[in-house]
Amino acid sequence: MEIDSIVAELRQTFDSGKTRPIAWRKEQLRNLYNLIIDNRDRFTEAIFKDVGKPAVQVEVFETLCVANEIVHFLQNLDDWLKDEVVQTMPPFENWSPIIRKQPKGLVLVLGTWNYPLTLTLLPFIGVIAAGNTGILRPSEFAPATADLLVELFPKYLDTTSYRCVIGGREAAEAPPQTSIRPHPLHGRSQSGRNAAIVSDKANVRLAAKRILWGKAAAAGQTCFAPNVAIVHEAVYDEFVGALKDYYTEFYKGKAELPSVGHIVNAAQFSRVQSLFSSTKGKVILGGELNSTTRFIEPTIITDVNLDDALLQAEVFGPILPVIKAKDIEHAQTLAREITPEALGLYVFSEDLDEANKVINALPNGSASINDVMGQIAPTSMPFGGFGSSGFGAYRGKASIDTFSHKQSIVTVPTVPEFENMLEWRYPYADQEKTVEFIRANMLAPLPPQ
Repeated sequence: MEIDSIVAELRQTFDSGKTRPIAWRKEQLRNLYNLIIDNRDRFTEAIFKDVGKPAVQVEVFETLCVANEIVHFLQNLDDWLKDEVVQTMPPFENWSPIIRKQPKGLVLVLGTWNYPLTLTLLPFIGVIAAGNTGILRPSEFAPATADLLVELFPKYLDTTSYRCVIGGREAAEAPPQTSIRPHPLHGRSQSGRNAAIVSDKANVRLAAKRILWGKAAAAGQTCFAPNVAIVHEAVYDEFVGALKDYYTEFYKGKAELPSVGHIVNAAQFSRVQSLFSSTKGKVILGGELNSTTRFIEPTIITDVNLDDALLQAEVFGPILPVIKAKDIEHAQTLAREITPEALGLYVFSEDLDEANKVINALPNGSASINDVMGQIAPTSMPFGGFGSSGFGAYRGKASIDTFSHKQSIVTVPTVPEFENMLEWRYPYADQEKTVEFIRANMLAPLPPQ
């Protein structure tokens, strides 16, 4: 079916009110849950074929993440969709002011290839839950997963309300007037230039273990993975030594493709290879790149200057530059220069006051203390960027806010006593007396200091 026909059908469905009953939305969410769980092995095979992601990463970061998000929605949707009572100033509390969450209409979700289920279906859950109709366009760079989604959508979801399409420019650009594009809700130029700051008060070995894991997961192709480690000079040598120890432990001496995954395509491989070739830093771990298999060995690089190519872009591959900071204030200065308004920030310190001080000082989309990428794990934690790393958020209640219009509604009393209070606004009222009344009765006083 042509995209114009799909758009017309889904708009007609939305106008009919079919997607508005909450019970119907829940039914569709349950169907989406079954789509994932019934076909989890097929998704594991497809995602491995697309990006080489190990099975345990697919199970946790793709299947489990999406399925548990749906359960969380089913448990909380009634509360999230209730009218919100607004606290207001006198006399407007008598107007029963509320905010009602209304579906926006037909929504287009553009999927991603690095997490072809999670970052594609998490926003679509919000589309369904908020009462919209929707078109899902999976990424063409994860074709096996996209084909599977196209096959399964009509078997599980209402086809007059939700469609999954594969296409080029026309599919990405339609519907042009009513679509909002929830993913990426963060930009690409700066979004993944995330710093991991290691204080001299950190559990240094654990910091190295967790940073190495996060950098290498999904072959480094995670938008909120650490892009650079900024380490206090007092613990720098200990940190580097711990990286070497855990590298040996993780990969039994040598990292191989099945335990890491591969870069998604030749163009992305060439981009990462170019960054690696341009660095003036010192390779202390890894360094193997294979263009045939698109495998990049997890790589650690030290002695990196601030103008190094690896610090000027989001690497989006398993290559981690490590730089030295004189103290925690210097680490903040470096992070502010290298990773302005990043999608994520990671601070390792056993002094939580220090960690929170750093987080508060550096604008970022989300943050985690003593771990990397941990902020995305809990359900209902909003996920999104800030400034140059993007706008908006989704997951849990944030998805309802994103995919709903907040409609303000008041019910103004009609009793004579209340109408008398409104006499000042009618043209026949005496202007001078009306102004006196307004100044005497309607100006709210400042609260006491």
